[in-house]
Amino acid sequence: MAMADYRLCDVCGGKAFYDSNLNYGDADRQSYRIAGKEQYDDPAMNEKYGTTLDYVGDWAVICTDCSDKYETQIVERAAQQSKGDDHG
Repeated sequence: MAMADYRLCDVCGGKAFYDSNLNYGDADRQSYRIAGKEQYDDPAMNEKYGTTLDYVGDWAVICTDCSDKYETQIVERAAQQSKGDDHG
């Protein structure tokens, strides 16, 4: 399977799961964020090329190997932004 068919780990960039059957679409709605960040740093690029995934607003994915050292957390965006952008 091609790497493009997989959702990659947000920590190491390795394969996390096969995602070619997910319902990605053009950004007729707000595009989803990845671990709190927009898909593109440039807002114009994000608006033009950002994609949707059903009704996902944000997601983070960690592979099995990285899950021994890292975890995902859900926090209010205001609380996250007040701490700075420490996604490491």
